Amino acid sequence: MSRALNDLDPVFRPRAMELLARCVEAGIMVMVVDTFRTPEEQAINIAKGVSWTLHSRHLVGKAIDICPFDQWNLHGPDKLKWDPTDPVWQALGQLGKRIGLLWGGDWQRRDLGHFEWRG
Repeated sequence: MSRALNDLDPVFRPRAMELLARCVEAGIMVMVVDTFRTPEEQAINIAKGVSWTLHSRHLVGKAIDICPFDQWNLHGPDKLKWDPTDPVWQALGQLGKRIGLLWGGDWQRRDLGHFEWRG
């Protein structure tokens, strides 16, 4: 798995960078957890229970996963241990949605750190 912004689709990359900039402006420090994945890496994530689809937008570089630094500092990349009740997730979701990204926190199977581009 990659955490590099340069691995994102060139159309999506500026939007991901804007999301990160908006987080900084809001005083929310975040970690980039994941940008691009191979099909093999996606299969591993499904097996671990941290992803639910074979058709992830990460496979085409049109998704980014971020985590508030405080959550990352406590639990690292294990999103099953992150505190979904922390209000910072809602703030992140609103920042992403304001710039036109889809937020995984709105899904039936919530993925609070996930943002993707469908344009």
